[in-house]
Order: sequence, then C-alpha cells, then structure tokens
Amino acid sequence: MTMNRSLQRLAIAAALVAMSGHGFAQFGGGGGGGGGMGGGRRGARTDSAPSPRNGDGLSTPATAAGKIRDKLYDLRLQLMVTPEQSPLWDRFSDAVWDLTGRPGMTAAAPSDDLNAVQFAQQRATQAQDRARRLQAVSDALAKLYDTMTPEQRHTADQSLPGVIP
Repeated sequence: MTMNRSLQRLAIAAALVAMSGHGFAQFGGGGGGGGGMGGGRRGARTDSAPSPRNGDGLSTPATAAGKIRDKLYDLRLQLMVTPEQSPLWDRFSDAVWDLTGRPGMTAAAPSDDLNAVQFAQQRATQAQDRARRLQAVSDALAKLYDTMTPEQRHTADQSLPGVIP
C-alpha cells in the first residue's frame, strides 16, 4: 500500500511540474542519441564561458537537456542499478528523454494564422501529448520500482522528483 501511495505522490508531483509552465517539453534538446544510460556522460558541454541565464535558470535547451542527462546518470549511480534492472532503467530513462523533448518534437510556436479557438485547441493537444508521455514515465518507473530493494526505493523516493521534468 505504501508503494502505491509513493507512486501516487510521485505522479502528482510530476503532474504539477508538467502544469507549472516550466515543463521541459518546450526544449528541443534530446541530448546524445536519446538512448539508455549505458555509457558514461555523453555530450559534455564544450563551451566554458558562462552564458546568461533566463528566468527559469536554464540558459539553453542544450543546457536543460544536459542537466537532465546528468541527473539521470547520477541517479543511476546512486541507485546502483543491477544488470537485471538495467533494461527497466533504460525504459524509464528513455521515457524521461521522450518527455524532456527531442529535436522536432518541441511545442510549436503559436502561428499568427491561428484564431483563439485554434490556439486553445493546439495547447490542449500539446497538453494531452505531454500527459501521455508523463504516463509512460510513470508506467516505466512503476515497473522499475517493483524490482528495487528497500534502499533503492528510499533513494528513488528522495531523488526522483528532481529528475522527472
């Protein structure tokens, strides 16, 4: 029962993040191939000059994607994902990447040709797509969570809300 409650809390927290307006679906950076996290950190930032930050603390889509990539990598290490759990981790990680956004999958900018109703319909479609992707993250996480040890679950409970965009 406590696992279901934890998953419900995680789903609610993720839904709140999705509705907050700071969701990462707006960012196009999918980062380094969008696959599992089998290797080391990929796509390390090549520029060392500080860049100006915008209001949400993220300077570019690449920086936002890099932060998510790094958080996923660090969490995998903290969880000490076993070889048996690795395929489930990869599905979860892929679902997070899909939620974060890929090139060409970013929310379309409103066109000047749209009337108010069309604009609202476009936003509703985008929200439904995001909800579908968030459900995929939740489903993948539930399967992974079922295989975790109590220590891994504790780590996941503490760290995952900061990883899921």
